[in-house]
Amino acid sequence: MFVLNVGQALFPLDEELGLLVGRYTPRLQETIARWGSDKTFGKTVKEVGRCFHTAVAEATCRRITYRSGEAAEAFVCKMVEELEKKAPDPKVAPETMLVSADGSFIRLTSGEWHEVKSIAIGEFGIEGEDRVNQQEVKTRDISYFTRSYGVRDFERYALAELHRRGLEKAKTVVAVNDGAAWIQSFIDYHCPKAVRIIDFAHALEHVADAGKAIWDEESDTFKGWFEHMSHQLKHKPPQRTLADLRLLQPKAKNREQEAALDCATHYLRKRQEMIDYPYFQNRGYPIGSGSVESGHKLVVQARMKGAGMRWAPHHVDPMLALRDLHGSDRWEEGWSQIVAHQQRQRRLKRTPARHAKEETATEPVTFAKLKAEGLLPEDKTESENSENKSPYRPGDDHPWRNDKWPTKESWRWN
Repeated sequence: MFVLNVGQALFPLDEELGLLVGRYTPRLQETIARWGSDKTFGKTVKEVGRCFHTAVAEATCRRITYRSGEAAEAFVCKMVEELEKKAPDPKVAPETMLVSADGSFIRLTSGEWHEVKSIAIGEFGIEGEDRVNQQEVKTRDISYFTRSYGVRDFERYALAELHRRGLEKAKTVVAVNDGAAWIQSFIDYHCPKAVRIIDFAHALEHVADAGKAIWDEESDTFKGWFEHMSHQLKHKPPQRTLADLRLLQPKAKNREQEAALDCATHYLRKRQEMIDYPYFQNRGYPIGSGSVESGHKLVVQARMKGAGMRWAPHHVDPMLALRDLHGSDRWEEGWSQIVAHQQRQRRLKRTPARHAKEETATEPVTFAKLKAEGLLPEDKTESENSENKSPYRPGDDHPWRNDKWPTKESWRWN
């Protein structure tokens, strides 16, 4: 690092050149972080050696990748804190917005499975016609926010991506999810006025569970009934489906069948307004959460659920922060934020040390100064003894009085 001192100022040349911590160039560190977050570190080492003709240890690739991920995660957290303080208006105002949330699991080094929460954000619209001459709703410009945080922290820090996409200014917000409690809480927190829709495939699973409680899944009776119910759920009001499920109750032969029917019927009846699929389709709303399910494969599973992979808890979120940049196609923008954050952290670490050095050089600390300022403890024992103690006088038998103790002059000449 080259540093030029001019008076009280400090101008590091490494910041002017955009250099980062470490012995490698910024371009190489960016490549290592990008490849390390997209493929295993062993493959990253091989790719770096083949493309850059540079030997880099696997531990170095891991360190650079995680350091970059930590900066990306910290940047998002800092951005949320600023948004909460200043509450600026979003820079964009989309006409429509889709918000879908879901969870998946990864394996930790302890052996336990830990949930990773994700949201997919995109704009939707009607594009062309499908095979049966019906308008097809498609979602475009999808971005992701993925973390292993708890529910409340996840709700809070997702604000950065939602604000970037202009959720507050969107005219129509549709939330397509399953019925999990934490997901509905997330929607309550960020967009309580959104149109809430239960994912069609998720609702259909509960319909299937009711039929499986009565018939065998491989029987022709169940297959014919399920095909009819699938079409009815998608194209008829939800009251028709709920009525047909109630007709199955007399066919239950034991308590287990009755419990399975009651569970499926209660789940759908409680969310009746969110399964009115004919109404949603007529309004041009999406009824599937395939965007967030694809996000699990693209962001999480592609890198973090390989064969035998286990992750240390403190490495999960830095890696997910980089994976979000990959999945959202925002790597260039995200890397500039990573570099800016790392350089800002270096300045913050260097500034206090410089000020402390200047104070020490201009005004040295002495025992007299500390004692005058009352920063040293008083020696009460010495002060008490000095008050009660008389000056020392040698006795009559002291060698000095009998000329037996050499004087200074005798030491000097002998």
